[in-house]
This record gives sequence, C-alpha cells and structure tokens, in this order.
Amino acid sequence: MITRLGLVLLVMLPLVVAAEEIQPTKFGNGIITLPVFPRGQVPKGKQSPLTVVRDAKAYAIVLDLIPRKQISRTRPAPPNTDLLLKRPKIDFSKHILLVASRPSMTRPVFRHITKSKNRIVVVVNFPRDQIAARPIHIGTYSAVLIPKTDLPVHLQLVEAQR
Repeated sequence: MITRLGLVLLVMLPLVVAAEEIQPTKFGNGIITLPVFPRGQVPKGKQSPLTVVRDAKAYAIVLDLIPRKQISRTRPAPPNTDLLLKRPKIDFSKHILLVASRPSMTRPVFRHITKSKNRIVVVVNFPRDQIAARPIHIGTYSAVLIPKTDLPVHLQLVEAQR
C-alpha cells in the first residue's frame, strides 16, 4: 500500500535525480543602494531580490549601486571598503554573476544552487533581521559566480523563523 507521501516522493524522484549541484564562487558582499520610488508610485510587479548579471553592461549597473561612502554618523563619512568598488574583471563568456539583495542590514546567504535540464534553482536564505538603524534606501547584498549557462534562473527564498 503506497501512502500519499510515498506517491509524492515517487513522482518527484526524476526531478531530484536530474538535478546537478553547482558550486558557486563567493564574489563579494556589502551594502547596496535599493531602488527608491516617488511617493504614491509603486513598481510594476514585485521586485526580485535576485539579480542575474550576464554581461558587462549589467555588471556596471550593479557596481554603480554600491555606495562610495560607508553608512556612518561621522562627517565626512569614511570611504566604503567594499572590494567590488575596485571593479574586478569577470569573464562573462565563462561566468554569470548572481546578486541577492535585501532591505535589511542582515546579508542574504546563498545556500545551494542546482541545475536541471531546463532551469537553475538558486536557494537563498534570508536570516532573521537584526535591529539596526539604516537609511531607508540602503540594504545589503551577497554575490556569487557560477559557470555560464543560458538556462533561466529561478529563485527560491528560505525565510528565517521568527
């Protein structure tokens, strides 16, 4: 007698077997400027916390979102020490950059990345928010490199328990 759970596992078995684990390369993390919309205007659709960078133009846009100065109460604010401000080179013929951001001072964490025959699934953990004062337009990001592929990238969020 097959239970419902057993039946579900049998149905999902081909999906699990066909998935291949991708080992990402950590590329950076720090603070990032979030999009700000004028009062009363909302974006069309929900903004994804995952940015997939496949070319140099999109990479330059992401790098421009990293503030040049640290978030500080001192005047003048000290320069930001983020390594991505040095604009390290990426060979986009071999790699894709994945950037996860969130409107919090707790960084997102890439848990694992799997590749199946028709898509890539990126599992990102958003740890529990720590109470911290921050400007409303500043958040944090984490970035990783994966091997180049033309498959669509899907995000799966894992929220921390409160």
